[in-house]
Amino acid sequence: MNPANDALIREGDWVSGTSVKDEKFIGYVESMNENGELKVVVTQCDLQETVGTTIETKLARVKKLPAYTPSAPEEVRSLIELALMTHDKEWFEQLRARQSAASATGSAGRQHTHHAPASRLFGTAPKNRSGS
Repeated sequence: MNPANDALIREGDWVSGTSVKDEKFIGYVESMNENGELKVVVTQCDLQETVGTTIETKLARVKKLPAYTPSAPEEVRSLIELALMTHDKEWFEQLRARQSAASATGSAGRQHTHHAPASRLFGTAPKNRSGS
């Protein structure tokens, strides 16, 4: 096990690595136990059937991906859609704040689209991107 990884990787972090079945993947950590065993929701994989599933792997077999900050408005909109699909209210609100701040500084004279309050969009919240 890589002790440096243990201090860096947490639930909700994006990682790349290799599964116990030797599949190369990218995904986010759904859960982690004290023995360094992870459950990762796979978003990309060299075995297409694994995409969208949860796999188990060891902490020593993954690497934390660098934080991604979207810059283009369409990237932020795509992430907002993902936050809605995953019922992640906190992430949705962060993205909407970023989108609103960008709109306020760069859209003099443009009309703004009204968005429903987060409380109406997140009536049920089965699980967010950090696994809680």
